[in-house]
Amino acid sequence: MPSQYTNPILPGFYPDPACILVGDTFYLINSSFQFFPGLPIHKSKDLINWELIGNAICRPEQIQLHSSTTKVNNAAEKQIFTGGLYAPTIRYHNGRFYIVCTMLSGPVDMPAAADFEPQNFIITASDLEDPSSFSDPIYFDFYGIDPSLFFDDDGRVYVQGSWIHGYRKNPATVIRQAEIDLSTGKLAAPAVDIWSGHTGRVPEGPHLYKKDGYYYLLIAEGGTFGEHKITMARARSVWGPYESFSGNPVLTAEGSNGCIQCVGHAELFQDPLGQWWAVMLAGREYGASYPLGRETFLTPVEWPENQFPSFAPVELSPKCSRQMPGRVASHTLPAVSLDSPLTLYLRTPDLQNYAQNGKEITLTPVEADLGSMSGTMTFVGQRQTSLESVARVLLRLGDLPAGKVSCGLAVYKDPFRYASVTYSTADGCFSLTIQEPGKPLTTLGSIPVQHATAAQLSITSSTENYVFECSLAHTDGDTETTKLGEVPCSALSGDDFTGTIYAIFASGEGDVKFHDFKIQN
Repeated sequence: MPSQYTNPILPGFYPDPACILVGDTFYLINSSFQFFPGLPIHKSKDLINWELIGNAICRPEQIQLHSSTTKVNNAAEKQIFTGGLYAPTIRYHNGRFYIVCTMLSGPVDMPAAADFEPQNFIITASDLEDPSSFSDPIYFDFYGIDPSLFFDDDGRVYVQGSWIHGYRKNPATVIRQAEIDLSTGKLAAPAVDIWSGHTGRVPEGPHLYKKDGYYYLLIAEGGTFGEHKITMARARSVWGPYESFSGNPVLTAEGSNGCIQCVGHAELFQDPLGQWWAVMLAGREYGASYPLGRETFLTPVEWPENQFPSFAPVELSPKCSRQMPGRVASHTLPAVSLDSPLTLYLRTPDLQNYAQNGKEITLTPVEADLGSMSGTMTFVGQRQTSLESVARVLLRLGDLPAGKVSCGLAVYKDPFRYASVTYSTADGCFSLTIQEPGKPLTTLGSIPVQHATAAQLSITSSTENYVFECSLAHTDGDTETTKLGEVPCSALSGDDFTGTIYAIFASGEGDVKFHDFKIQN
């Protein structure tokens, strides 16, 4: 009886997957945008159970994320674009791993008409589970995004990417390619156009494969939202000309009414049994929103000799009749810990502002708050990975500093979209506040601390909304639980790139101690 899997294989904020097989182990890498550590790497023996083993950007000095700002492209349509680390590709060659990626940065208060500036780089590693193994970035000259690497049989190495002609002045991209020296980042010659895509609309996310004497080019088109699709072309020469597949798109959810939407940005790979698979991003739509953002999905692929591949439809519970390369095992979400590779900080952190002693996490705040557009703030959290989940944390009120401070528990998307239960020494209350694009920060409910000794804050999620509660423990031993309000998932969802993060935070002056920060699915 073949093993089964469920989609998404990586739930939550894990977009733009790239995957390889090394020996009997699959390695998968994703975008991380403005969060540190960056470029999460999972491994699996069976394509079913995935373990986060580390992050390629694991040292603050490797790359600065302070300028990975966020801009509102269209507030009415909730188009919000974030800078940071975009669409990595991972490859393995001669005993070494190569990761290629784009860093996009922009000014604070970036207007919609402004463009992010791309910097492309290579990172190498001999051991993906050893943080000290990852090199510093080697930058190379390519004005675009979504770089990929291809190692040809003759020893030459090529980089492909989505070349930007100019978002506003000439809103067009094209797939370009150049030969590259991986040790220096030097291009043998300027990158040249190799394919404008099947539709010509926003070709991006290229990957190149060699099979049966052909070079197969796999890309995404249509933008990463409702018109997203996967298309292919092939050529006899690495430089083309690339002939578009008449059966394009090879995979899309455009025009469908199912839960899985925005399918695109794929990667092809084989398992140890020689079977072909594809990973890709997609979003699970509930109502008019994608509560967890863009996630990683898996589907089987048939690739006959001398033909283009055939992708199976992407399903939540695939009826897969092929043998999986491993067995199903249980998965338990680890507790929140500063030592965990799951733990995230906002942009480049000052790690001296974070300390942990058992279940107690101490945050040293800075002036920046959840609405800060650049730099960093004192913020630590993890991805929301389940549509039905609960985040909880305990604050002992006697431990709070005497100075001006705001602290609490948040579900955070970006500086324009977040909701939090915040305690402020200014008014002595716990308040539910929400930030939405184009609107002022709004208070939905509050409760005074009065004679309470401790407060447990909680956020409970469903496919429709988040429920915020505050339980106050009083000196007489009684506990009073107050529902501060609800926030619809749609308020934190839209045409965007990232996903929701549960986080504890502090801004102002004086250390804040949080106890027993948990996220349960």
